[in-house]
Amino acid sequence: MNQEILDLYDENFNKLNKTIIRRVDEIPEGTNIMQSYILIENDNKYLLEQATERNNYRWAIPGGHVLTNETPEKALEREILEELNIKDIKYNRIDTVKFPYNRFIFNIFYSNDILDKKKIKCQKEEVFQVRWFSKEEIKIMIEEDKISRGYAFILEKYIK
Repeated sequence: MNQEILDLYDENFNKLNKTIIRRVDEIPEGTNIMQSYILIENDNKYLLEQATERNNYRWAIPGGHVLTNETPEKALEREILEELNIKDIKYNRIDTVKFPYNRFIFNIFYSNDILDKKKIKCQKEEVFQVRWFSKEEIKIMIEEDKISRGYAFILEKYIK
């Protein structure tokens, strides 16, 4: 697996002239890394992906890390293409927020673009399966701790 180089950001989301290697370096005190995630809604249900064993088969929102010199939009497009074979999706950025429990900044995007579900292909190294869930099902999954804390934070904040 290629090493991923990540830019570091300050508390005001400004890019610093510093980088780290993902899963090798610690995130230095007073800095953050950036991630981009997308809430995809079709027929009043949201698309979630179940991680592989590497991430304990927990459910997640499509997206991932913003690599060095990459915009949040390009990172999102790269991640959903790699993970799910989704391309040319229309989306809007709805927010950029600091995750209160660690050193992550989340770019949150939303799409209600109708997806051809037959064209979704899971990246076998990272995604075990995908499914569509209602708001009520997602709330239960959060209560049952089937969704990691960062994704739960996003879902609780943006799918009212």
